[in-house]
Amino acid sequence: MASSKWFFVIVGTLGLSVLTGCGAIFINEGSKEYSRVDGLQNPDENKPKLTIPPEQCVISDFQNSSTNVNAKLFGASGGTWMAFSFGGNTVNNPFLVEGGANGDKMAAHIFGNLTDKGDSSYPAFTLQCQFNQSGLYDASNFNGIKFYYKCPSKDQALKRRFCLGTAPTLPASAGGNCSTNCFDHFGAVLNPSEDWVVYNLKFTDLAREGWGAPVTPPDLVDHLKEFINLTWNNSANNTAGTYAIDFWVDDVEFF
Repeated sequence: MASSKWFFVIVGTLGLSVLTGCGAIFINEGSKEYSRVDGLQNPDENKPKLTIPPEQCVISDFQNSSTNVNAKLFGASGGTWMAFSFGGNTVNNPFLVEGGANGDKMAAHIFGNLTDKGDSSYPAFTLQCQFNQSGLYDASNFNGIKFYYKCPSKDQALKRRFCLGTAPTLPASAGGNCSTNCFDHFGAVLNPSEDWVVYNLKFTDLAREGWGAPVTPPDLVDHLKEFINLTWNNSANNTAGTYAIDFWVDDVEFF
């Protein structure tokens, strides 16, 4: 019996060695590389990106005064722009006005007075782009997003943030699959500026604030096929008072 026992140990060890030699990878479930189980490489890993014509990278330049997303945007269908708030606050309408970046005719301009009651409802003035009428948007052929932003000194927001809404960070009511502590999106802080400033944000540069439910895998690059919307949010970050809000966005595109 002893010799039989050692036989199985040796065979088992050799089996693991053979598997290792064949490229089998043993990965903990939930890790970033989990899709590479059973020795099969993630089909999306190192997949060459398509070369997208420049006109199909543009999300919107607002030059036709339309709230529709660029009809030529690669992979999109029926997307729209909107501006909104809540908690008794009202955003200006129309929000597409004259005075764009780089001498352009039109841009999105969000302004008004925001009242925050400090009651943990976190109202904001929001400009939002929904990529599709419904469903997810696949941005895996792009590396990041570029836009022009202006936020003059009259803006009194205590928090300014650009965000990418994805399925893991949005609830089912917004097309996502987040069930608790939602809306902690991948994004970046925006700075006030009297003149137009261009933001070139790689997807690898965008991060969550950290208060929301965990996302698995944790990096945005693992969720590029699960985009739902873009948002620009100016708020008082739950500090009671009334604040003047004033910001502009123009020439939004992927790169």
